[in-house]
Amino acid sequence: MGELSDNILNIDNYFKKRDFVIPNYQRGYKWGVPNSDFSKGSSLDYFSKSLIDAFNRDVSQKYFIEAVTAVEKNNQIILVDGQQRTTTLYLLFVALGEIEYLKSINFKLVYDVRKDSDNYLNNLLLENAEQLKIEDEDTQDIFYFKMALKKLKEDFSAIDDKEKFIQFLKNQVCLLYNIIEENKAITTFISLNGLKAVMKDEELIKSDLLIKSSRNKKTQQYSDEELIGIEWKINEDRNRLAHNWDKWLYWWNDEEVKKYFGTENRHPLFFLLVSHWNLKLGDDSKKFDFDNFKTKFIVDNVSAKKTFEELRKLQKSFEDLYNNPVSYNYLGISLKTATDKEKAITYFLTEKEIEKQKEYAMYALVNATHLEISNRTMDKDGEIELRIVKAKQSIDLISKKFVYNREGNEFAFRFLLLLNVMQDTILKRKFNFNIWNNRSLEHIHPKSKAYHKDGENYRDGVDTDLGLIEPIGPHWLNRDKMDENDSEHSIGNLVLLYGSDNSSFGAKPFEAKKQTYFETNSDLKFESKSLLHTFSIFASSEWNAESILKNKKTIISNIKTIYGLN
Repeated sequence: MGELSDNILNIDNYFKKRDFVIPNYQRGYKWGVPNSDFSKGSSLDYFSKSLIDAFNRDVSQKYFIEAVTAVEKNNQIILVDGQQRTTTLYLLFVALGEIEYLKSINFKLVYDVRKDSDNYLNNLLLENAEQLKIEDEDTQDIFYFKMALKKLKEDFSAIDDKEKFIQFLKNQVCLLYNIIEENKAITTFISLNGLKAVMKDEELIKSDLLIKSSRNKKTQQYSDEELIGIEWKINEDRNRLAHNWDKWLYWWNDEEVKKYFGTENRHPLFFLLVSHWNLKLGDDSKKFDFDNFKTKFIVDNVSAKKTFEELRKLQKSFEDLYNNPVSYNYLGISLKTATDKEKAITYFLTEKEIEKQKEYAMYALVNATHLEISNRTMDKDGEIELRIVKAKQSIDLISKKFVYNREGNEFAFRFLLLLNVMQDTILKRKFNFNIWNNRSLEHIHPKSKAYHKDGENYRDGVDTDLGLIEPIGPHWLNRDKMDENDSEHSIGNLVLLYGSDNSSFGAKPFEAKKQTYFETNSDLKFESKSLLHTFSIFASSEWNAESILKNKKTIISNIKTIYGLN
């Protein structure tokens, strides 16, 4: 029987298209997996039952098994949607003993998803396939291929006229064959399967770990009863391991944990897995991905169990770091400022001494690299550590007369953050690092109420021309009468605020800002009250040129003390 129409094919003509490719953005083979509602069985159960019912009902009637969407390229059929049906049909022909038929039409199924999966499927066409040795028999796909093949043999063994059924399968079972352009493949796949259909490296690692960790090497032949017991044990182990994984995932999916570590668009468990990779391999040149992780850590059931146990302990270390307010605060500084976040995390996971953690955070804040911090790298003359050079340079920048919106602006943010974090650390209180993406530098004395002489005219701190007459009044600050190294834009006149609070201050004088800061009106949400260094500034009784200079000197002195540079 030939093609029914341009896009309706029976299985015989569909299979004669020959080289089917399962692209690497597809999930593995899943039809052998039971439905989450076990009373409903698996997709494979439904597939077998519906085919047998259609055959028993009327072999002369055509039976449709839904659509397949594909890209045709270089004599290959790239399956965008339909890999589960196509793979199951192939396994069904194998189960029915139709090896010669598959060979005669030069059928080939290329599994780009995994090499071992591809080898296993195509080796089924060879003689004595049951005795073939695959490099990795416990790969997730192969496990489900075997389950599916076994079940298909059982389901279709009861058919009396096998030859009649095979003809029915080839000629009367049909599908809708849709061809699309290659550049639409990914978007079509996502629209048909949903975003979750693309398995990330972390999900592939989980699947392979669960498969291998819960299986034992076969060292002897077992009876059917013993095999049932072994399978029960395998399922029990797999459920236990999956439960552990889900507990980790639950922790990493907590909104505060996600914000703190900045997982952003990464898989929630990214930092757990990549930290294991970095701790074990150090400076290994290979990138972190599923294939490399599998090659290094999921070689067999022994290595998989070892890796799972190492991940369990590593997860505990992450939770311990997060739950300790002091470690939490120093790691938090490092997560926001370090040049390499992954290396910073690795350092904190291995270095339990609080003073070392504090030291790392301090130098990460001034842009010292991981090696400069951990190896105490010296300058080219071998006279001074590079991390100390960077600390001095950063402190010099915030010591200038003009810091706000100048070269020292970023370090003003960072050092004021440090002073606030240190206050929380003394109290063994976790600092709220959510401020990092909602931060603001606020002038204590408003810049619009500071002025200086520019030629014959006066200008304020936002460079507005004030004319020829000198401003007068208690709220005005004359920059020209301040210390020669000080101004309204110096670190001494700046505090850290949450950005959402900045607008509440506007150009108010210090007394009004102070009143706003300590306002007890419940309608006013003022997060910045939790910033203890900022709190201490607004607790001042007055604010003038002398206050600004004194505060500047205090800030610089405190920072130098933290870095041991006094």
